[in-house]
Amino acid sequence: MKLSRIGLNIYLVFSISKRCSSDSLKEEESQRRVAIIGSGVGGSFTAKYLADYDSSCTLDITIFDASGLEGEQGSRVSSLTLENGATIELGASIIFGGNKLVQEMIDGDSKLKRTTPHSPGSNREIKTDQTARKGMGIFDDISDGGNPWALLVANMSSNEVKKTLMFRYNLDLWRINRATQSALSSFNMIYDLLDSRHESTFFDSPNDIWRATGLAYAASVSFNDLLDKIGVANLIPWWRHIFGHQGLVRSELYTAINLCNNNQSNDQISGLAGLVNSAATTGDLFAIDGGNDQLIASAIQQAQEKHDGVCRRKDTYNERKIRSIQKKIKTVVSDFESGMELFDSKGKSLGSYDVVVLAVPLQFSGITFLGKGSLFDSNVLHPLSLNGMVDSEDSDANVHEHKGAYGRHLPTSASRPYTQVVTSIIFGDLNATHFYLDEDNIPKSIYFTEKGKKQQMGLSSISQIFGNVYKVFSSEVLSEESVAILFGDTAKVKYTKIWDKGATPAFNGGKESTYSTQFLLYDGGHGSG
Repeated sequence: MKLSRIGLNIYLVFSISKRCSSDSLKEEESQRRVAIIGSGVGGSFTAKYLADYDSSCTLDITIFDASGLEGEQGSRVSSLTLENGATIELGASIIFGGNKLVQEMIDGDSKLKRTTPHSPGSNREIKTDQTARKGMGIFDDISDGGNPWALLVANMSSNEVKKTLMFRYNLDLWRINRATQSALSSFNMIYDLLDSRHESTFFDSPNDIWRATGLAYAASVSFNDLLDKIGVANLIPWWRHIFGHQGLVRSELYTAINLCNNNQSNDQISGLAGLVNSAATTGDLFAIDGGNDQLIASAIQQAQEKHDGVCRRKDTYNERKIRSIQKKIKTVVSDFESGMELFDSKGKSLGSYDVVVLAVPLQFSGITFLGKGSLFDSNVLHPLSLNGMVDSEDSDANVHEHKGAYGRHLPTSASRPYTQVVTSIIFGDLNATHFYLDEDNIPKSIYFTEKGKKQQMGLSSISQIFGNVYKVFSSEVLSEESVAILFGDTAKVKYTKIWDKGATPAFNGGKESTYSTQFLLYDGGHGSG
């Protein structure tokens, strides 16, 4: 099994028992216990890949799921079902058709059906007199008293929108699309590398993958720096003013896209992350009918079904060997001989494991990693060295520096903060007057430039789901006064989801934040980090 295949979906991999060294993995008679901490896309997909790999039924896999427990944020793939059966995505709302790993998972489950992004799904009864709106707009600046809309393409067909964008941004839009297609071609190389068994394709970290696929530069600079390199304008040249209705694609369209998807400006987001966002404007987009969170449940179910079948054929099927339990892991202790013992928040032991896979960001896991035993005392506990580094007991990356006992910081990918995003589901009628609109030209989705975001209560997007139901992304929880301003005095906030531990990494404009943690943090087979 290639660590890099798992590593595309999770942050860290721990191989921690001498009984699970590379030589012993060739032995089929020994049962090996695997703990996967985290049950989101990373954790669930990892379980499926391990099930595919384990043709001899030697793995016993437990997925620890902390979602739903007090103080836990849960997966970024989260869906809400309303009383009428309509589905609203609270987090990751769209799936890019070019993601082959996701597409493979969908192909493995006939119950998973594709639907249009932001669609309420087929399992609902919608009774409303309000027309489904079309198009989008980018709200900019009201301080000069002029037209506050950088772009407004309400009530337009998709072809009309494309023509309007091309006219407004012309060559700059083409330059970004060309860079995006080039990045997609490079990224698609990863899928070929995953199928290779050559030793050069077994990567130690994401940085190695970016270097191998030619994406290292894009990952190491800000999106603005990348736009400079490919020749995207900072100012509108004089000759474009002749045509009228010209704009800057970087400060309008792509600022709005990056604020909506990552709550970060072009200077903050990395070039690679910006290109990933751009890919969503060029390819096949869809959602899962009934909620994108079904993808997680399906991955676990597919893993169980695959493994159950293998174990029955091997006559080793006594009980299900892939299971998911709702527990928060608080401490992991390695004794360097018999494996790693996991403890919950109450100090109760949850068993010992040969391999521990951490499928959540290290800085927000809240897990203390300890080693047990020394030359003088077999029971003494000490911070576990993770590749020569030790994590701080404080799990909040926003207030500590993750400086270890050996004087080395953990890589920035394991210590950087994440950006907070708040998702609000609001029942009400959008206040057209507040946005300087007429009732007949309100777009389906409203996005914001940096100025627009500051002037509009930290909003990054407003989207009509259906009728008078809207989804709002913002940096902070909207006050009752703000909701009334945006949607009227009778508006109601149906649901609020606060991604307080962070929705996406703070990329810090690439730079030092591109230094990534290795997939394998501790190898008990070699007795070292």
